[in-house]
Amino acid sequence: MRFLRSDTALLPHPSESRHDLAYGFRALAMLGVMWFHIWQQSWLSPRFSLLGQTFDFTHVVRTGYLFVDIFLLLSGFLMFLPYAKSAFDNSKSPSILTFYKKRAARILPPYYLCILILFISAYVNGEYYTKGEMLRDILSHLTLTHTFFTDTYLFSHLNVPLWTVAIEAQFYVLFPFIARAFKKFPIFTYCVMVAASHYFRFRFVAPMEDIQMYFNQLPAMLDVYANGMLASYAYVYLARSLKPNKAVSLLCTLAFVFILFQIHALFEGQLHEDGYARIRLGQMERRFPLSFLMGILLIISPFSLKPAVLIFSNPLMRFLSDISFEAYIWHTIIAQKLKQWRIPAYTALENPQMNNEPIWQWKYTILCFVLSLLLGAILTYAFEKPLQKRILRPKRPKEEGNHFRFRRNI
Repeated sequence: MRFLRSDTALLPHPSESRHDLAYGFRALAMLGVMWFHIWQQSWLSPRFSLLGQTFDFTHVVRTGYLFVDIFLLLSGFLMFLPYAKSAFDNSKSPSILTFYKKRAARILPPYYLCILILFISAYVNGEYYTKGEMLRDILSHLTLTHTFFTDTYLFSHLNVPLWTVAIEAQFYVLFPFIARAFKKFPIFTYCVMVAASHYFRFRFVAPMEDIQMYFNQLPAMLDVYANGMLASYAYVYLARSLKPNKAVSLLCTLAFVFILFQIHALFEGQLHEDGYARIRLGQMERRFPLSFLMGILLIISPFSLKPAVLIFSNPLMRFLSDISFEAYIWHTIIAQKLKQWRIPAYTALENPQMNNEPIWQWKYTILCFVLSLLLGAILTYAFEKPLQKRILRPKRPKEEGNHFRFRRNI
């Protein structure tokens, strides 16, 4: 227990304006979703032995779609952070127009670039049978409403996993108004969001014969966002009022580890759901407990001991978080194209995942990750961030610009 007697085991007091571990959680959630989509192509079961012990992460990979809920929780948490801070400062809420501008600058350029490239590819390759099908697909994606229609949501030629971007954008439209209500009446607003989400999932969606079209719509996600916003509120309160000490850090570390095991158990339980219908129902049933536990993790993790914190808060995690959006929107396309182009080569005529080729499975999986992260890094730092900086650059007052030109003329 010597590390408890050292002040270096404690991190500086958590800031109420940011949450450094959230970036690490987002990076891991991104990798989890990516691995699930890559697994759908490879069927690789990641097992390995070390010092006589076998480690099997198959259940985490095969249920990686659950990480999408963690993505959305983190979004609600981070977006509400300035509102939570303003609630305790008794200050004005952030500007609605500024919020919309920042969100648009963050997601629209990468999203529209992806849509444009995929649409041109689908058009050139003759993937659309009718002009109406083509127009519905492109127009619904441009307006981020493709989740409203079966053909553009479930059978799109423009990268099906982009449904999550549509859900996020739809929530962005509502968020400033929900955030103001949450800031003023946190418990009431939280209960309304949770009740509405549970009613939609279990009274409207669950009785349906086929729930594929509805179980991931925005109303089914409101409790996930609510858990993120409530966690943000609680985190700001603790960052202001809780003084860090060794006992608190040890207690938070133990709780941190305990919650990670509980989240792991939810993933393991989801693996045993049998059949598409039961898998989707299981995901709906686990959505609230998973996001609630993750919310508690966000609250307590910054107060944990330094060794535990550094696992999720370090330069590598920050880098992966930075490139996560670009890597996410392109990884499925990369995985599909590599398999179609037989890179790396496989012996089966088609569907190599059914041919028991473990060497190909590992090579393919690693290559998918490497290329997705590499493309994500290139697009993030060469396209996304420069354009975002340009869009959000404050405009100089006209008087200042005229004065500058007058001085140059002199």
